[in-house]
Amino acid sequence: MYYYNQEKARNPGKEARALLEVTLEMTMNEFTTFTPNTSRRADYRKFDVLTVDRKCGVVVDVPTNTVTLTRTAAGLVAEIDGQAATVESAVRLLAQAQRVSLLEEVLTAPTPVVAVIGKAVACELHRELGRLGYRTSASHYGVAATALGRDVTSLAALTAEEAQLTRSFAYGRLGLPTGSAAA
Repeated sequence: MYYYNQEKARNPGKEARALLEVTLEMTMNEFTTFTPNTSRRADYRKFDVLTVDRKCGVVVDVPTNTVTLTRTAAGLVAEIDGQAATVESAVRLLAQAQRVSLLEEVLTAPTPVVAVIGKAVACELHRELGRLGYRTSASHYGVAATALGRDVTSLAALTAEEAQLTRSFAYGRLGLPTGSAAA
């Protein structure tokens, strides 16, 4: 971090300007630009932020700050240099920065993709439940909901294991071995 003397800022000589330019260039080269990973949400990001303060076109300060954004159940929480700050002020500092470097990042775990049985297999399950005596679609969903212990609005959205459990439950309610009566 480089702090420039206020007196030299008012009356900079060639030597002071050269020193400032070299120091500023060295400081800026230490930082890399930040490209956020926008394909996944982040639970936590910590940035190193370089800003350049100018007065009358002369660089008077090149401060660096650490900005931390954390996602909580209540929303985003921001810190600037370890002190609590508003999200707006943290975002403003990031937006106005000369350079932003990502120090740490914790991404939200991706939600696993669950394979469902789909419409064709669900249609067969509906037919099988109908042959067992469950005449309406509502009763089919009721059997599945009772078997699985949760609301079921579509048999097509069941996994293969859930469909098999529903099938076994429907047969078991009638005292039949699975697959015997509806074949």
